[in-house]
Amino acid sequence: MAIVIIGMTEGGYSALSAPIQQRIAKADHVIAANRFHAGLPDGPQIEDWPSPFTDIFTRIKALDGRKLVLLATGDPLWYGAGASILGKLGADKCEIICSVSGFQMAATRMGWPLAGCQTLSIHGRPVEGVLPNLYPRARLLLLTENGKSPARVANLLVEAGYGPAKLSVLAHIGGDQEARWDGIAADWAKPDSMPDDLPDFHILAIDCDDCVAPAIGQILADDALENSGKLTKRDARASALAKLAPFPGAVMWDVGSGSGAIAIDFLRQAPRGTAFAIDRDPAQIAMATRNAVRCGVPHLKNVQADLPDGLDDLPCPDAIFIGGGLTAETAGKCMSALRPGGVLVVHCVTIESEAILIQMWQQSGGNLTRLSIHHADPVGGFHGWRPLMPVTQWHWIKTVEPTS
Repeated sequence: MAIVIIGMTEGGYSALSAPIQQRIAKADHVIAANRFHAGLPDGPQIEDWPSPFTDIFTRIKALDGRKLVLLATGDPLWYGAGASILGKLGADKCEIICSVSGFQMAATRMGWPLAGCQTLSIHGRPVEGVLPNLYPRARLLLLTENGKSPARVANLLVEAGYGPAKLSVLAHIGGDQEARWDGIAADWAKPDSMPDDLPDFHILAIDCDDCVAPAIGQILADDALENSGKLTKRDARASALAKLAPFPGAVMWDVGSGSGAIAIDFLRQAPRGTAFAIDRDPAQIAMATRNAVRCGVPHLKNVQADLPDGLDDLPCPDAIFIGGGLTAETAGKCMSALRPGGVLVVHCVTIESEAILIQMWQQSGGNLTRLSIHHADPVGGFHGWRPLMPVTQWHWIKTVEPTS
């Protein structure tokens, strides 16, 4: 029998339709947040959601064979508990009944068309994940962790140059205790500036309409990344990312990752994506970890390993970039690992690596490009063109085998 996961608004049980109320009344067991317990019908055994959340799967197993209803918030699949449960148990084991999402109601309270808003969550996620979504005139709706989250977000916004952003705490939307607090990021970032009575359950609206900070951009500036001098510079990085073609949910390997610049930029353009930064040097791995947090993609997965052995247990990639440690064996393993239709981009600057690259190109095809970049620099009282080291780039797409 499928588990029934029902979304509720802050209006509680009484706001549900009669057929859904009957589904709950006929259940053997109901798991719901404590604030939803009031008004639930007699009959089912009722308990609170477990803490930590992952214990829910132990409870589901223990209640196997009973009519189980889980009461979640709003749309259970929109940053809700239903998404995790569905992902683990499968769609055939879950029935989802959604209600109006808190994001939808928050947008109406703000007078914002929901299609023009970015919806995010920092509930159980690092607050730095907000950073890639900041740009002038952005409108963000943020599911928070607790009553301290607005101050943390305000500090993050100020550090990113978005101090004038308007913040609105929208609590218990649609319920009897609905409340709202408005402020400015620069003010709420000051010590002891936040209201003391902010409830843990709320959505934070961020309005960047008055912000003049420049957009961070899809490709990070070189000075945004800590590095040891071995960095794929922004212009060459832009060329590589254009060919790696990030997309939502993509899996990417950054082989010989160094500072992690390619993987970080890839993740910033691939919502729900996964990237692995592989390097043998623990100092480079530590640097990539710091860069990922600073640049808003703390979910970058760093792997300290020798090449090509460190590639053996990674998930099948949609895109691979090789920026260091190039050998014919490493390149061959990467080509084999790519999914059909996947993309490989390799950069090299040394003659020895270029010899390997040319041989791979001659054997397998693809596109070979020489990137020559010059910047205007002072020469005495005038200016001249100062070249960067030329980069040889190989771009290869794995052929999709025809079906018989």
